[in-house]
Order: sequence, then structure tokens, then C-alpha cells
Amino acid sequence: MFSNEQLHHMVQQHIISEQYPYSDKDDRTLHHYLKPLLAELSRATIRYVVERDHFGSGYASYIKVFCYEDAFVNIEENQWTQHKQMEGLQVLISRLAPVIVIGPGSESVTYHHGKQCGGSAVMLDGPDNLYIEPQFEALQHYLIRLFMKYHFTVLQREELAEPFAYDGTIPTLSRSKGKYLVWDAVFYWED
Repeated sequence: MFSNEQLHHMVQQHIISEQYPYSDKDDRTLHHYLKPLLAELSRATIRYVVERDHFGSGYASYIKVFCYEDAFVNIEENQWTQHKQMEGLQVLISRLAPVIVIGPGSESVTYHHGKQCGGSAVMLDGPDNLYIEPQFEALQHYLIRLFMKYHFTVLQREELAEPFAYDGTIPTLSRSKGKYLVWDAVFYWED
């Protein structure tokens, strides 16, 4: 998968791929490259939410795309509020190499008199989270085919669960220094 040298470069926020769009070494090129992929999701009636601004803090080595279908949306309403709960899958797209992971996702949004007043989302924070419940397997297979069409490699739990020896500190909330996994070099969020 990745060499030790490549993983060290990724921790230092260096793009390690010469494959387009990564070859441009510009995050905007990657965002532009994803537009037709997202359009294909829409045509397949798969709804999505993209988190591309580093979650509003620090640096995220990935872009998160939460994908869901209408069948897995629950809405509760009263005269003042509406609460929308969505279940689906999230795709983490590396900003540093053409690789992704797919795992379970859940997001909720609360509206008060039509104005958003709250929300929450589940975060994938390690390879142990990469399980897919049976009701989302068809969506998973569709996402794998779609991302592979756009030349992304889907990483597996086993390769990301390998220990990663790194003397420095990786900006992750998931594991402490000395207990890093390959996951932590590829998918980390500096909050």
C-alpha cells in the first residue's frame, strides 16, 4: 500500500501522488475533480452532504462525503421543531493520495421554525469502524464502483490497522503517541 516514507510525508501534509488531480498539488483541483462524481450520485438519487472545509477547524487530511437514501431518513416534527435523522455511509477521500475508505454514517439536523439550530454527525476514527450493515451493502457496492471509475483505490480495514511507528505527533484525537496506526497517517483531523 504505502511505504513508510510516504506515510511520513502524509503526516506532514504532503501530497504523495502524481496522479491527476493530485498532481496539481492544489486542493481546489481535487474539489473540481469531484463535481462530476457528485453529479452521478444525484442522478442515482443518492443524497449526499460534503464536508470540505476541514470541519471548520485545524486541518483534515480528507474530505468527508456522507451518502444516504430517502428510505433511511426519519423525520419527527411538532409545531416548533423538525428533527431529521439520516443513516447511510460516509466516504473519506484523502487529500494526499487517490484513496478512500467507506464506513457507516449517521447525521442529524434540527430546525426551529425552519431555521437550522443544531445537528450532529458520527465520525469514522479508525479501521475498526469500517463495517457495513447489510441494509447498506448495495449502497456500498455502488460507491465502490463509482469511486473506482474516478480512479480512487478503496482501502481495507486490514491494511489501515497496521501499526505505524512515528516519532513525532500526529494531530489525531483517536490514538496517543506511540500507538499510531497506518490509518492515523492517512486520515487525520487536527482539531
